[in-house]
Amino acid sequence: MRINARLDDEYADKLAFIQQQTNQAVTDVIKSALELYYQQLQQEQKNPFSMLTQTGFIGCGETHPDLSVNYKSILRDGLKTKYDYR
Repeated sequence: MRINARLDDEYADKLAFIQQQTNQAVTDVIKSALELYYQQLQQEQKNPFSMLTQTGFIGCGETHPDLSVNYKSILRDGLKTKYDYR
């Protein structure tokens, strides 16, 4: 595939710097950059647990420590408190 891209001065300078530091051709710099970006995206998609942890979703709620065992009685008591108008 052939790529034709227009770079402003800032990105042209960055590309020139990378070429100078690595002694790579433009094609190889672009391939390396694409590979790095691809790996980064793949890593983000593979680990949903870390995504939920980073966003603060995991561990954001509080409840009874024995909820998994006593969920029926906890729910019943909560509903009774909320809707028992006697």
